[in-house]
Amino acid sequence: MMRNREEVLRISFSAFFADLGYQTAVVMFPLIFVVFLGVPMWLYGIAEAVNYGLGSFIGFLGGFLGDAYGRKRIAVIGNAMITVVALLGFSRYWWEAWLIFLAGWWARNLRTPPRRAMLSEVTEPNERSEAFGILHALDITGAVLAITYTAVLLYLKFPIDYLLAITAIPLVISTLILTMVNVGKARTRSRLSIAGLRVIHGFAWLIVLSTFFFGFSQYSFGFPVITTAEFTHEDYLAVITYGIFLVASALFGYVFSKLRLNEYGGLAFLGYLLASLASLGFALMAPLGALGLYPTAFVLGVAVAATEVFEPTIMSKLMPEESVGLGMGLLTFGRSMGVFLGNAVMGLLYQIHYTYAYYFASVSSLIAFIIVLSIIMSRPYPQ
Repeated sequence: MMRNREEVLRISFSAFFADLGYQTAVVMFPLIFVVFLGVPMWLYGIAEAVNYGLGSFIGFLGGFLGDAYGRKRIAVIGNAMITVVALLGFSRYWWEAWLIFLAGWWARNLRTPPRRAMLSEVTEPNERSEAFGILHALDITGAVLAITYTAVLLYLKFPIDYLLAITAIPLVISTLILTMVNVGKARTRSRLSIAGLRVIHGFAWLIVLSTFFFGFSQYSFGFPVITTAEFTHEDYLAVITYGIFLVASALFGYVFSKLRLNEYGGLAFLGYLLASLASLGFALMAPLGALGLYPTAFVLGVAVAATEVFEPTIMSKLMPEESVGLGMGLLTFGRSMGVFLGNAVMGLLYQIHYTYAYYFASVSSLIAFIIVLSIIMSRPYPQ
């Protein structure tokens, strides 16, 4: 029986309501930016690179600040600031849309590492795979519902500005739930230094490196959304692609947490290798339209579920208890730096031909797979 299950559920339901709000902005940003405001793909790639990549420092900072000044405090502040994305629909210029989404996404990065560290506080090491699975499942379930009402309202021609405005409601609820969580108080204040980073387990650095390369392949899902819109000529069908990805991610995040799999094997084969195959699928299956893109989006969702369950579980076991937030911040930093470079390259390659972008992502994820495989083949490797 998991101790403090009530606190795990509070943290997880806070994630549910957060995604119920901001995921609408995530899926609408590429459509507003590229389709409605007419921004070229190369500029969209740069925008997403800045959104995700420079936000990597915010994630790293969030993890450190959470360890030093209270994980709950930093998580609540960041979560509350995400609400700015409700203004995205009122944008009339590309730079305006970019700045609004940027502010909300960076706030999300700030709160993610301390929230993950809060979850590790209320669980034993052998419970964390299940706990992170519950968090991911509820997180993505909220996202699925967000995509559902977004697709329906787009189909009904609901005004986009008001569609984004109503996302403020679940985001406020999310922050209120997070304030009720009974963990996340400051412990021993950690001091950020080069010497402090050197004592981190060597395998933790390899996991950060692997998630960096996976970041190349975990491009903004705006790329598949745009690809679907190009091949189906329907915006609501493009939004459904994201919904399918999220359904698979939510379902398998919970499944993986229950199967008690080896975390390193699950991360390598069900996460990184499967993601490589999914990116290859987007390159090869796009001409089939929804028939090719929807199954590929499902496979990518399974792969991302594996990474979201196994990466933080591994990191929580490799890091000292007082520095778990820093470890989660390093994960966010590694992933986001990969996404930063990956989105910029994806945008440039996509401008030439969409297949080149997805081939690049497939190879990058394969490198991440090889890195984790090298850990598995080492003797002994951490359990």
